[in-house]
Amino acid sequence: MDIYIVLAILFTGISMMIWVLLTFSMQGFERYQSVFTERTESKLENLFLFVDTKKVFLLNVISLLVLPVAVYLLTGSLFYVALSIIALLVLPKLLLMRLEVRRKANFIAALPDALSQIASGMTAGQTFLSALEMMVKETRGPISQEFSLVLREQRLGKSLAEAMDNLGERVQTEELDLVVTATQIANEVGGNLSEIFHRLSLSLRRKMEMEGKIQALTSQGILQGWVVGLLPFFIIGALYFVDRENIAPIFSNLLGWIFLTIIFILEAIGGLMIRKIVNIDI
Repeated sequence: MDIYIVLAILFTGISMMIWVLLTFSMQGFERYQSVFTERTESKLENLFLFVDTKKVFLLNVISLLVLPVAVYLLTGSLFYVALSIIALLVLPKLLLMRLEVRRKANFIAALPDALSQIASGMTAGQTFLSALEMMVKETRGPISQEFSLVLREQRLGKSLAEAMDNLGERVQTEELDLVVTATQIANEVGGNLSEIFHRLSLSLRRKMEMEGKIQALTSQGILQGWVVGLLPFFIIGALYFVDRENIAPIFSNLLGWIFLTIIFILEAIGGLMIRKIVNIDI
């Protein structure tokens, strides 16, 4: 009788523990899903990429379930499994950041020509909105998408100042801030907006030319930073294939993982220092 009572208590306790773990795991999964989908959807909308975020989240979850198992079956090392999980968690954010940086770069590169075209239209007698609409029709890429959204917001009842403010918040670049400020000042105080846009176009072209020269001069330092930063990993990889028996413990015990962690931290600090040195702001 006592054994049955003990077994019943154990069964009840284990069942409660499993229920609590499942409840917290489901809550954590739902919280992760909501945060992932909301942030991804917001980023993709700003990039004018309309993708079903639920499918993206499902693909991310499947990758988190399948890839670590495949890595463990191929390598048998928990270290590589941990690296694969970290990579899958960080990769979507890095990809979105890369897409955002490329979109901003394309926007800035097309901005001087767009300003020159708007200014020429205003000089010919068009209003700012009609010149802006003509520029949107004749251009492609991020510059056309962003300014077409400005026109749609203005047609739906927002003032031009609000629409331009929203544009500045979406793109967030110093070059566009100058355009937004000039437009708002011209609307509130008055002034020759076409002349302002012509001067802004020339200034932005000179700034881009100077940035290109600086980038060309600092490219050697950037390349040296990449070579020096990746050199330890190339050495570890070469030793893994040449003398696997002696290098294998660094991937299979706690002390080796600590050394690898220290290497990653020092590499990250060095990369940030090199980036700070070669990143010259104009």
